[in-house]
Amino acid sequence: MAEIILNSAITILIAAAFMTTATAALRGENRALQRVPVRAKARRHPKG
Repeated sequence: MAEIILNSAITILIAAAFMTTATAALRGENRALQRVPVRAKARRHPKG
């Protein structure tokens, strides 16, 4: 019984971590697309 409970707990933790990572990635894509041009401009100013 203990093994079943531990395996279930581990499975739930892995699923929760996967969902958290997937959600963060989906939210991060939109932010990354907006941040990349800003970083590119910031790099050009010191060179000029």
